[in-house]
Parts: sequence; C-alpha cells; structure tokens
Amino acid sequence: MHRAVVLVDVSDKWTRNQLSPQMLQCLTQFSQVPSILVMNKVDCLKQKSVLLELTAALTEGVVNGKKLKTRPAVRSQPGNHCSSPAAKGPNTLSMGNPQRIGWPHFQEIFMLSALSQEDVKTLKQYLLAQARPGPWEFHSGVLTSQTPEEICANMIREKLLEYLPQEVPYNVQQKTVMWEEGPNGKLMIEQRLLVPKESHMRILIGPKGYLISQVAQEVGRDLMNIFLCEVQLRLSVKLLK
Repeated sequence: MHRAVVLVDVSDKWTRNQLSPQMLQCLTQFSQVPSILVMNKVDCLKQKSVLLELTAALTEGVVNGKKLKTRPAVRSQPGNHCSSPAAKGPNTLSMGNPQRIGWPHFQEIFMLSALSQEDVKTLKQYLLAQARPGPWEFHSGVLTSQTPEEICANMIREKLLEYLPQEVPYNVQQKTVMWEEGPNGKLMIEQRLLVPKESHMRILIGPKGYLISQVAQEVGRDLMNIFLCEVQLRLSVKLLK
C-alpha cells in the first residue's frame, strides 16, 4: 500500500513552521493516499515546547481525525512513535483556504533524530508493517525510472542544497536550455538557475564565480560516472522576471 511520508527538518527555522504550498497541493491532490509526518532532528531543539508548537501547526491540531492533546505531547520523548490521541474533532478548514499551513489528515506522527538507530528502526518497522506484496513495476535490469534530464537536474539541486545557506536553495528554479551530444560523444548541457532576489544571485555565484563554478565541476564529474561519457556542464544564474 502506498504511503506519503512528509519529512520536516525541525532544526531549520526558515522552513519548519509550515508545509510548502507545493507539498500541500500534492497532499490535497492525492488525499486518498495515507500520509504520515516525520519530524527529524528533534535533538537540535533546546526547548521541547517548540516541538509541540510545530506539531500543532503542521497538523492543524488534528491527527487521524482526532484532536491533539497537548499535555501528553509535551511529555513524549524524541524518537518515540506518537500515536493519535483519543479526543475527536477534526479540523474542517476548507481546502481552498489560502492561510492553510498544515495538513489535518496525517495518520501518524514520528519525532526522531536520524542519528539515532533506534529512532530510525521505529520508523522502518512502521513502514514495513504497512507494506503489502505487489508486482514489480520495473524489470530488475532497470536502474532508475528518471530521465537523464531529471538525473542531471536532481544532482544540481542536491549540490545547491549542500552549498547554499538557509532558504536560498529552496527559491532556485532550474531550466535546461541545452542538451546536446557532440560528434565525439561529449554530452553538452546548459542549465539556467533562476532566483527571485539579487542577494540570492550573489550568494549563488559566489566570490569571483567560485561557488557556481564548483557546483558545475562537481556535478559534471558525477554525471560522467553515471552516463559513462565526457560531460560539459555549464550553469548560468539569472533573476526571475
């Protein structure tokens, strides 16, 4: 059975307070798919009351159709599987409410630290218990269902998340403007990175273009290992209009 797992980094104060509009749109579109909330890096929170506030916001105070009881949540330990409280009263905010920041239809909540093997084991055991046998969707010889363009875009996105601070990488839009194979078999790729602010552009480019050049070089080397051919990757940065 399919499960939607929404992972939130509670140590990131820029993104932890609400689910992104894209995530909420996805959850709404596939509302028939059971979903769970996984709150990671709880060990980084100095005040556990913050974890309670985040839980209430991200779930709109409702889990599995039942209202959260705040007192037991305060006493719960990080890494424990938080089962749904018993009091009923689902939140009935309309799906079109532009102020929505959470999802009131999560079936379960997990609060954990990925550094803890016991925490991860608890989550894995839950997912395994929910799994059901089914046919293989792909032949055993298929390594990935992603297109080469998707592989390239995802690898660039990974590097941006690694090198850029705070909210900057989440505001970058990617656009492939060239994907050509040269006569000698070299793959030539150009991708344009679009950002909403000049300050983001300066951060992404880096001093004397060092950062964007480093990202292009590292991704280019990784792509050569995947595609088994020479790859020339060029990245450019522009402001969103």
